Amino acid sequence: MKKLITIVLLIFISNLSFGQIPLKKEGDFYELNDLWKRDSISVKQLIDKFNLDITKLETVQLFEQFDFAKKLQDEQTYTSYTYILDKKTNTVKIQSIFHEGIKPTINKYVMIFCFDSYTDKKIINIQIF
Repeated sequence: MKKLITIVLLIFISNLSFGQIPLKKEGDFYELNDLWKRDSISVKQLIDKFNLDITKLETVQLFEQFDFAKKLQDEQTYTSYTYILDKKTNTVKIQSIFHEGIKPTINKYVMIFCFDSYTDKKIINIQIF
């Protein structure tokens, strides 16, 4: 999952760096209010499945706080809770993935975002640092 996030972020950064080169858009990224509006049932299902209480955690925005979000992902130990909808088969896979970092989990931050590809999959991530 970390590789997928890295690849997607590199694509996003390359769009910013090489704006004059036309790249085909593969899907949409969204988080926070947009995510709750579009996929509240899927997010609630993910939260309920793992009995997550994210109400007291500080929200980190992937794009608005990019440097901080990257630092958290690179350094902190965290768990990703992932909801993957395969659009071709209409099947859902829900899983948790533990990522061991240099520093221990502090249970202080949460990052919630979605990548919705136009053809294959919709992936919702909740990462707790």
